Amino acid sequence: MAKNNKKKQNQSLQALSPKKYLKQRARSLQIGKCYLNDSIKTVGEGNIIVTRKRGENFCVAFFLVDAYCLGIKDSFFNVLVSKEELMDKVEGYGLTECTYEEAHNWIYGAIVFAAEAGIKPHKSFNITQYMLEEDDDNVPLIEYEFGKDGKHLLVAHSQQEANLYLPLLERTLGKGNYDYIINDDDDEDDYDDYYEDSDDFDEEDDDEDEESPIDFETLAEMVRKFKDSPLLKDYGPKVVYSYKHPVYPETLNLNHPWLQVELEKTENAQFLKKNLINRILSLPHDELREDLEQMILYHIGQTYETIPYDYGDGFYNGSLSNSLILLGEVGNETTSLDVMLEVMRQSNSFFDYHFCDSTSEILLPALFKLGQHQLDRLMAYEKEVGLTSYAKCYVFAAIVQIAHRQPERRNEVLEWFRQMLHFATEHAGDAKAFDCELAGLLVCEVVNMGAVELLPELKSLFDTGYVDEGICGSYESIVHDMNNPSLRINDDCILDIHELYMHLKQFSNLE
Repeated sequence: MAKNNKKKQNQSLQALSPKKYLKQRARSLQIGKCYLNDSIKTVGEGNIIVTRKRGENFCVAFFLVDAYCLGIKDSFFNVLVSKEELMDKVEGYGLTECTYEEAHNWIYGAIVFAAEAGIKPHKSFNITQYMLEEDDDNVPLIEYEFGKDGKHLLVAHSQQEANLYLPLLERTLGKGNYDYIINDDDDEDDYDDYYEDSDDFDEEDDDEDEESPIDFETLAEMVRKFKDSPLLKDYGPKVVYSYKHPVYPETLNLNHPWLQVELEKTENAQFLKKNLINRILSLPHDELREDLEQMILYHIGQTYETIPYDYGDGFYNGSLSNSLILLGEVGNETTSLDVMLEVMRQSNSFFDYHFCDSTSEILLPALFKLGQHQLDRLMAYEKEVGLTSYAKCYVFAAIVQIAHRQPERRNEVLEWFRQMLHFATEHAGDAKAFDCELAGLLVCEVVNMGAVELLPELKSLFDTGYVDEGICGSYESIVHDMNNPSLRINDDCILDIHELYMHLKQFSNLE
């Protein structure tokens, strides 16, 4: 199955797994404090913690770094850690605070140094790397000394570990170009006691050939594949968020002030009960629409620059997400769609605060209801520069819903995507207009629509070399998926407001 099916899960009606959350959302979170063991500087091995803020909590990744030889020996992550838990681990491991740039350069510097000896990072890094910024010129380079006395120094904790690496070092570096010592007295690595409930890796991954003989040709091929992985390939510059915000209302003058009070209550942050929904929808729809539009713009104005995590007296404020869901019921295709698109112009951190794991469930119904007959305006939004690709992908998904729900409009939707593919091809490599990530997301939606009619346009886009295949897979794989309907994801968003809130209730594990 092509990788687009994995990416699409973010837009399905299932909760993101910890791995998928890390892979798809972590880089949109604000970087928090980072920590390391000073031992990495003195004895070549130590723990590094990188955090990203998630409301009042944190996403956390732990990296066991060997700066002398092996690079990333292990790593773990947890997508929801309290400040107290985090500080317990920081103190327990004897870590000191460092800058993100220091953490980044120790980690990636160790990876590069290890690669010189043919050693790749521990398999867990395939996931934990998403807690890090991409290793490019946007992160200042800090020169650290790796190895010992100019050589790779293997510090093995057992003869078995030495036997694992010494033949590889011999082959890649040559005799006399590396050193090694064996510390048989070392205790078992206490790094594994990270969190008993940490978001670990698949059990089947952990069972892989632990004691099988080393096939060095296979190992070399694995290293090559890691370096050439579509997930690591640089497909070109990514969009830099640069939206110039208008002036938003600083006060509210509502037709029904009680509405603000109800929607800002903590108990209503993620779920509205049926009687409250009915009470709200019984209001005159024109007045309700005006109030909802005003409240949405107000909350954008309160949070678009810096997400105030004490917003709403220290609790998550669900007023904006609830207002969007309700606006889908009573909104129009003019002013209401204007407000909807203003939400779509916000930053990744804005999305993460207000919608978290429920972005798809909240945005897709409203986009579909308000924009299904305004495809030209949705096209114009997609062509705006300096907007996050993460937000734009939801418009693609909403338009696919038109083809799913209104088959008679399939040709109209096909033509919309054809124009979008032409635009993406014409602007390939221009991150201001259409970056490689958005191209990959666009391909995912065309595939999930089963739009075989657009294969020529898709081929032209792939030929530019600016489609992120780590998101959607290769052209060959998407052709395969197009011709195998069972491999495509055709989830419909929930349009009925009561069903939607029941789903959100289950999704949030609310009693």
